[in-house]
Amino acid sequence: MDTQIEISDDDDSFIGPGCSKTAGNFFKDDVVAISSDEEFNNISNDIPALSDDEELPEVNLQRKAAIKSLFGSKNNKNESKKVESKKVPIRALFPQKQNVNVNVPKPAKIRQPIEAPKQVFKRMIEGVNVTLPVNPYGSQVALMSKIITAIKKSENCILESPTGSGKTLALLCGALAWQQHEQTRIGQVQVQQYFTQYPELKQEGVAEYIGSPVHQKTDVTPEKLFSKNSFGEKSIYYKPEQDGASSITKRQEKTPYKDESDEESSCNQVTIHKRPRLASTECIDDCKKSIPHTPEKTTDVVIPNTPESVRNLYNLVENLRIRTSMFVDCSLPTIYYGARTHTQLKQVIKEFKRTSYCGQVKMTLLSSRDKSCIKDFDRNLWTSRNDMCRACIKPLRKSERSENKENSNCKFYDNRVAMNHGCMPAAFDLEDLVEIGREREACPYYGARAMAKTSHIVFCPYNYLIDPSIRNSMSIELTGAVVIIDEAHNIEGICRDVASVNITRTQIQNAIKELEYVAEYRFHNPEVESYVESLLKTLKNWDDWFANQIPLINQQPVNNNEAVYKWQTEHFVGTLNNHNIGYKQYNEFKHNSENFCRRLREDPRTLMGATQATGTLLESMDMVLGFLFRGECKYMDDFKPALIRHITGKTNSLSSNTSWRASQFNEDKKDWISKDSLSLSLLCMNPGIVMEGLHKCRSLALSSGTLTPLLSLHSELATVFRHQVSPSHVIPQDRVWIGSLIGASGNQQKFTSAASDNPAARAFLGAALLRVCELAPHGVLCFLPSYSLLDKLVRDWRETGVWEKMNRIKNVFCEKRNDKDHEDIMNDFYQTVGTEKGALLFAVYRGKVSEGMDFKDYQARAVVCVGVPYPNTYDTAVSAKMEYNNKHLKERSLLTGSEWLRVQAYRALNQAVGRCVRHRGDWGAVLLVDARYQQEYFTEHLSKWVKGFLGNNHHTYESLESSPNGLAAFMERMKIMQQEETM
Repeated sequence: MDTQIEISDDDDSFIGPGCSKTAGNFFKDDVVAISSDEEFNNISNDIPALSDDEELPEVNLQRKAAIKSLFGSKNNKNESKKVESKKVPIRALFPQKQNVNVNVPKPAKIRQPIEAPKQVFKRMIEGVNVTLPVNPYGSQVALMSKIITAIKKSENCILESPTGSGKTLALLCGALAWQQHEQTRIGQVQVQQYFTQYPELKQEGVAEYIGSPVHQKTDVTPEKLFSKNSFGEKSIYYKPEQDGASSITKRQEKTPYKDESDEESSCNQVTIHKRPRLASTECIDDCKKSIPHTPEKTTDVVIPNTPESVRNLYNLVENLRIRTSMFVDCSLPTIYYGARTHTQLKQVIKEFKRTSYCGQVKMTLLSSRDKSCIKDFDRNLWTSRNDMCRACIKPLRKSERSENKENSNCKFYDNRVAMNHGCMPAAFDLEDLVEIGREREACPYYGARAMAKTSHIVFCPYNYLIDPSIRNSMSIELTGAVVIIDEAHNIEGICRDVASVNITRTQIQNAIKELEYVAEYRFHNPEVESYVESLLKTLKNWDDWFANQIPLINQQPVNNNEAVYKWQTEHFVGTLNNHNIGYKQYNEFKHNSENFCRRLREDPRTLMGATQATGTLLESMDMVLGFLFRGECKYMDDFKPALIRHITGKTNSLSSNTSWRASQFNEDKKDWISKDSLSLSLLCMNPGIVMEGLHKCRSLALSSGTLTPLLSLHSELATVFRHQVSPSHVIPQDRVWIGSLIGASGNQQKFTSAASDNPAARAFLGAALLRVCELAPHGVLCFLPSYSLLDKLVRDWRETGVWEKMNRIKNVFCEKRNDKDHEDIMNDFYQTVGTEKGALLFAVYRGKVSEGMDFKDYQARAVVCVGVPYPNTYDTAVSAKMEYNNKHLKERSLLTGSEWLRVQAYRALNQAVGRCVRHRGDWGAVLLVDARYQQEYFTEHLSKWVKGFLGNNHHTYESLESSPNGLAAFMERMKIMQQEETM
C-alpha cells in the first residue's frame, strides 16, 4: 500500500476482515501509528489468522470494532514521529498465537460503550410523522389515526382495543407525535415573525434551529449556520483567494501529533484523528487558521441589515431560540396520561421509555404523599402523612430560626428544587422518583409537582384528573390540555363516586370537638375566629339533623344488619333547609370551609387541634353539596339520599376519612365496627355532572379493552365522542382457546348466587379446576363473583379434600383484601409460577388481580371465569342507579336498569378474560364456567375478539378432554409448539 489510511473518530463504518464488532471500543482521543516492526499484546484469539503475504485491505470504519484490543492507549506526539513507513502484513496485525506488544506509554481511559440507537419505524398518519419502536399492527395504526384526528380537531374519542394489541404504545406515540408536530408549527410561526423584524437571519437552517427546543441536543450552532452561504450568495466569512477564486470557510479537523515530518513518513499508517469540540479553543483557532486570505489584498465584507458584529448575530440567534422555546412551552398543550393505579402507570412509563420521544420531551409523575413522602413518619405524633407534611413544610417563625436551620422543619422540602428535569432520567416511575429523592435528599412529592409545570407529558392516577378537589390541591389545569384516560371501563362508576359522599354522625361530632378546641385559641389567632365559629354552628346543625332523623330510621326493617330509609330528593333538601344547612346557607358554608381548608394547608399551626380528617370532611361536603345545589338545584334529581343505620355486629364502617371515595360496587369491606351508627349516603346517579369539569380540555380520549357497548358512554357521561374505533385482536387464531364449560353429561351448571349454595355445584367446580390445573402448565387464574363465594368454596374444599389435591398439583394462592397482604401473596405467586409445579391464583372480579395486573406468558396459561359477575342488586347504590335509569330512560337516552346492570357485569368479565394473552407471541386458554354462555343473550356483550374465538365451542366436563376442539387437545398442541419455538 502506498498511502496512509486515516481513521476519523466520527466515522461509523469500520468492519474489517476478521474483526469482531464486540472486540473493543474506539477511543476518540487516540492517535495511533501502526508499524510492521512493532508487536502487539492482548489480541483476541477469536480473530482468525491470515497469510503473511496479505496486506491490509481497504476497510470500512465502524465504532465498537477491534480498536480497543489493538490500541490500548494514546501515543504521544514524539513517539508517533519514530514510526517507520513500511508495508504492514496482516499477520503482524492479527497474529493467532503469539505475544504482541503495543508501543504505548500509559493505559488509555476506558470509555463506556455507546448505546445502540433505538430502532424506529416511521409512518405518516393524518399528516403527522409518527415514529414507533416497532412495526405497528393495523390496530395500532387505527388507534393513532383516531387520536391524532381527534386532537387536531379538538374533539373527543373512544378507543377500544383488546389487551395485547399495543394500545398503550399507540396512544403514546400518536399523542406525542402530534405534540411535536404542533411544537414545530408554533415555532415556525414565531420564527417567521422574527424574519420580518430581522431579515438578515434568512439563512438556510436558521428557522429550524431557532424553532428547535432548547432542551433538545443538536449539533447545529449559529457558527455552523452562518459559515455556509445560501445558493448564489456569499457567506459572511467570504474572502477572495490569491487566484481570484472565492472560498467558503470550512471547519477542518485538527490532527494532533502531526507536523511536516509526519506527512513525509506516514505512508502505510493508520491514524485516528481527534475531532475538536464545537466552540472549543482548538476549533476556533483552526477556523481562524483555515480562512484563506491574501496579505496584499484584503476585502471587508459588508452585509446590509447585519448586527454590529458576527458575535452579535450569534447572540441574537441564541436569544431568539430561547425566546421561541419559552413561547412554545407556554402555547403547547400538555398531555395528561391517567391510569387506574401506579402499577399500571409503571407499565405505561415502560412503554414510554421504548419510544424515540423519550428524551425529546420532558415528563413527570404525580403521586400522593403516602406514596412518595420520604420523611420518617411517627404515628404517635401524626394521624396521617398529610398532617405531618403540612405541619413540617411551613416556614419557621423568626424566633425558631437559627443559622443552621433551614426555612422549615423538613430538609427534603427545602431541597425540593434539587428534583428537576436536569437531574432526572428521561423516563422514571414512582420507585425511581422515590429512590432519586432519597439520594439527593429532596422531596419527590413536591419535586414532581414542580416539574409538572414545564413537562410535556404528565403521568398520574386518573382520579387526579377526574376529581375536582384533587385537581385543585395538585394545581392541575386542564384547560386546553390533551387528556388520555387509560383503562377507562370504570369511568362511569369513578365519576359517580367522586360526586357521592358518605357522612357519619361520628365524623360530624369529631369535627365539632376539633373546632371547639381551635376556638379556644381564638384570641391568639383572631383572624380565624369568624369562620371557625360559623363552621361550628353549621356542624352542630348537622348533628341535630341526624338526631331528628332517628325516628324515621327506627321504623325501617333490618336486612343484613342494616336499616335504610330513602327520601325523594326534594324532600331531603327540604329537611336540610329546615335545619338551616340547605341551599340558602350553602354559599356561606362554602366560603368558610374554603378558608378553613386553605389555612389548614398553608399554616396548620394557626388551627391548633384540627386534623386533616376535619379538612377532608369539609371538602367532601362542600363538593357534593355544590353539585347538588348547582344552578339553583338543577341536578337535584341526579342524587339519591339515603339514611343508613348500621346495627351492632360486623358491618361496613363509613367512619373512615376516605370512605366517601370508596367504589359504589366495592364488596371489599375493610373497616368494621361493633356499635350502632348513623350515616347519610348522598349518591350521585349521573356521572355527566363530574365529566362536565373535563369539557374544558382540548381533547379527551377514553381507552380500554372493554368499553362495549360504546353507545352507553355517550349518554351516561353526557359527553360527545365524535371519534371511536374498536379494532380486532392481533393474536393469531391458533394461539388462543376460548370455550365454555356447561356442566357434566346430562347435568348443566349455572353459577348464579343461589346455585353456588348447592354443594354439588361447588364439587363440580372443584373437579373442573383440578382438571384444568393438570392440563395447563405453570400459571392458572380463577375469577369468582365475590369474596364471600371464595371463602365458602375454600371452606367446602378443605372439608372434602379438594383443596389438598389442588395444592399437590399447583401452589395455591388467594387474593387478599388488604393491600399489604395482597402484595405478599403476589410476590409468592410470581416466585412459584415459573416452576415446574406452577401456581393457581383465586381472585375476584373487579378486584386487584382482575384489573391492571400483567400476567404474561407462563404466568397465566389458563384463565377460568366462573359465573356472570352482576353487581349486587341489594346494594343501595346499585338499586338506586337502576331506578334512576328506568325513570330517565327516554329523557336522557339511557340504558334500562336491567341492561345497565348487564353492561357492568360484562365489563368486569371482559377485564378478567383479558389477563390471558398480553402480546402477540403469548398463548393461553379461557374457560367460561356457566351453562348460560350457550345462549346468545349471555354472549352479546362479550368483547368482539372473545366472542369471535368462542363461537360454538361449548363443552361438557367429559368433552373438555376428549374432544378434538377441547382444552386438552389445545394444551398438548401448544406445548409441542412451544418446544419447537425454543429449539
